[in-house]
Amino acid sequence: MSAVGERAIRVARPVAVTAATAAWVIGALLNGLTGWSFALTVAAGAVLTGLSVGLPLYAARRASAQAATAARIAEDAAARMHLVLGDALEPLTYLIGRITDRPRFSRSRELMELQGQAKAVVLSAAAEVLGAERLRSCYFALTEDRPPRLVPAGFHGRAEAPRTTFVGGTPVGDYALDLLARREDLFCPDVRASPLPEWQPGGHAYRTFLVVPVATEAQAFGILTIDGLQVGDLTENDVAVVRVFARLLAAALNA
Repeated sequence: MSAVGERAIRVARPVAVTAATAAWVIGALLNGLTGWSFALTVAAGAVLTGLSVGLPLYAARRASAQAATAARIAEDAAARMHLVLGDALEPLTYLIGRITDRPRFSRSRELMELQGQAKAVVLSAAAEVLGAERLRSCYFALTEDRPPRLVPAGFHGRAEAPRTTFVGGTPVGDYALDLLARREDLFCPDVRASPLPEWQPGGHAYRTFLVVPVATEAQAFGILTIDGLQVGDLTENDVAVVRVFARLLAAALNA
């Protein structure tokens, strides 16, 4: 709505209240009301008229406040998206380009360094672009041991290094390895309210977490996890964002 229109509405509202109240007064006079009957009729008319104008005004102001809040949320989301595109995806895709430009058979120290940089960019971006404070991102690499294991291989965020190693043949290890084998994401909104089968947080401080496989269609490399200290720090929508980073990391590791 234009500024002229808003000013017109602000002027018209008190005029409408005054005119409606005057109509009640005139009606009371025409009906011969006096004394308390006249006063009560006029008062009732003023109250009802005020409500008829005031309630829509309150609703309009509330809607305006909600719209402003929605606009701020949209601006924050746009800022985070700019951060993703400018500070995360651009350097990550550059690194992937350098990795894939190398001969397929090359396993040089430079290649390992480039893959390490790609992992660091993914961990940093995943922990910082989702919006909540003090998130932690962790990468667990799949080993070729027998039984297979998922071992901590890097983290970013709050200063609490991951301590869990997921070992095949144990309930929690098989659970995590099965997620990776099926290329399946996992989101847990509250580990206390709805604990997952065989996945106990133990003495960890986090209350919510998500897991995304780091894998191509043909090869599995590990899992990427994000956890937060408070319920609500992560949402189902965050899984899709982290999945993009996990797939890009898999592309970098698939050299």
